[in-house]
Amino acid sequence: MRKLIFCFALLFVGSLHAQTIKFTVEGIVQKPKNSKFAYLVSLAPVAGKPDLFLVRPMEGNRFLLSATSDLEGNLLRDGFIFLDERGDITLEEVKSKIKQKLWFVGGSANLKTIYLEDIKLDIENPYNLQSAKIIEGGIYLQQLKDAMQALRDRKLLTFVKQNADSPVALSEVGNFIRFANIPGFFKAFDFSSPMELYGALSNRLKNSKEGKAVKKKIDEEKK
Repeated sequence: MRKLIFCFALLFVGSLHAQTIKFTVEGIVQKPKNSKFAYLVSLAPVAGKPDLFLVRPMEGNRFLLSATSDLEGNLLRDGFIFLDERGDITLEEVKSKIKQKLWFVGGSANLKTIYLEDIKLDIENPYNLQSAKIIEGGIYLQQLKDAMQALRDRKLLTFVKQNADSPVALSEVGNFIRFANIPGFFKAFDFSSPMELYGALSNRLKNSKEGKAVKKKIDEEKK
């Protein structure tokens, strides 16, 4: 009986350090043009671990990218998708384009930043994925869009309070730490410091590995 309990304990501890998620990224392309293949890339969040690289042929004007991924102890894992007429593009080729600044993740029109989560997208133009609309799922990606709007409206604290248990909110808090010691920087916002933003997060996020790392950085900036 003791051996059985010990085995269960090992499984539980292992699950904490090797959390995996299943996700499906689906797209409907209104005007597919020459697009024949869909790609998904997610660089490993931990150095030395394998990157995620998927390529699937499109079925008419639709594509489906589905896999299981390890979060490597993180709360979220991001990536990007793109469409192409070629089906033989390699991960090395993609990395080379990014390194040479031919492609900018989050900037190039042909790349669409996503989180590894269930999401269905409506795409008008295969060469401009930035304007793709979320028609199902995509909870975290929608929250990212909401965060960007909150930044434009200078109401980030409001966003964090409304999404207090979201890893996206935690990420946005972390992004503001580097501005902590700039006099008057937060004057136009609805908060006065990164610590105020951090205080609005849920206890679950604060007690997470990433949450503790953000708190440590805030404390270091205050010294």
